[in-house]
Amino acid sequence: MTELSLLRRYWWAIPIVILLAANAILFLTLNARTADRDEWRDRATAEAKAHQQTVSNYRAATAEAKRQAQANVARVKAEQAQITERTKSDYQARLADVDARYERVRAQLAARTDLSSANLAPVSLSSDATCRAYGGGSCDDLLAKLAIAERQAWNLVALRRWAADQAAVKVEPVPVSPGSD
Repeated sequence: MTELSLLRRYWWAIPIVILLAANAILFLTLNARTADRDEWRDRATAEAKAHQQTVSNYRAATAEAKRQAQANVARVKAEQAQITERTKSDYQARLADVDARYERVRAQLAARTDLSSANLAPVSLSSDATCRAYGGGSCDDLLAKLAIAERQAWNLVALRRWAADQAAVKVEPVPVSPGSD
């Protein structure tokens, strides 16, 4: 009976013990869940930072690639402009040489007395006949046709050289080491 009387007298202790046990279990569960939450929050923060760093790296790499591409385009354009200018200068020099040679030969032909004399010398006849045979006209016409033909030949040579030089320009980006700008 003493046990039953104690139980009646302290009946309220049983629910309090049960509540304290439930409270302890809830407290431990809450602490575990809070630790899990904090761990996952830290992971999410770290992943967000890693993502932002990756985005930043990609943006920096894209900007660097664009810069290198623009530098490459400028380099290729500059090389091609140099090739064009060099080819143009060489071509113009060759044409000037052709024109000077044409004028020199014309002057030499004009200075020859055997071509313009009334005396039908064999040299005169053979020169005029040769010019008519090759050019269908006078020696001056033949020289003009030869000059045009040589100019056209040099035009084709210059165009072919220009095209080959242009094709030889390396259009891929040249690797640039950091700090070499």
